[in-house]
Amino acid sequence: MPSRSSAPAGPELLGEGVPVYPPREDTLLILPFAEVAPGALFLEVGCGAGLAALTAARRGARVVATDVNPHALRHLRARARAEGLDLTPVRTDLARGLGRFDRLLANPPYLPTRPEERDPDRWHNLALDGGPDGCRVTARLVEELDQHLTAEGTAFVVVSSRQDVDALERIRHGWVAAGGRLEVVASRALEGERLDVWRIHRGSP
Repeated sequence: MPSRSSAPAGPELLGEGVPVYPPREDTLLILPFAEVAPGALFLEVGCGAGLAALTAARRGARVVATDVNPHALRHLRARARAEGLDLTPVRTDLARGLGRFDRLLANPPYLPTRPEERDPDRWHNLALDGGPDGCRVTARLVEELDQHLTAEGTAFVVVSSRQDVDALERIRHGWVAAGGRLEVVASRALEGERLDVWRIHRGSP
């Protein structure tokens, strides 16, 4: 199975053998949008190593970070406690059962993956497998955003040129057709791939 951008980067690298997706180029592309004002309600969906959640918490935000990987949440909880941060790790599917937030960040799995291509390692596959068109998780996330953003809330979501172009356009069109706004606010070209960050919201430009 192909991997995401392969070079780990940043200061939050995990210990050897920890089954958690480490910070990579896609993580670092979205990271500046974790720099929020003190007191902001911040959610990182599918947090993995939790670099965005830690960044927001260090700036004084009230942070929730979700994942279904218990190893990720255990690692993040330990980091937050060690630093005395206002950060709550929650094991849930996307943002199920949570309230509304001023800012939501997500770097969902986006690699197109047929069933026979799934990685036998459950946690590795979880971080990479975007379904046959690469958009399975992205589509669900965007469809549910209205349940998790405040009136002026904004989501930032990583997408990839590896995903099916038509599927991404359907996701974008569905949000815009319902009165929302979506624009690309950051990009990075890699070998054979382009990463974008979508800014998704209901407010004015």
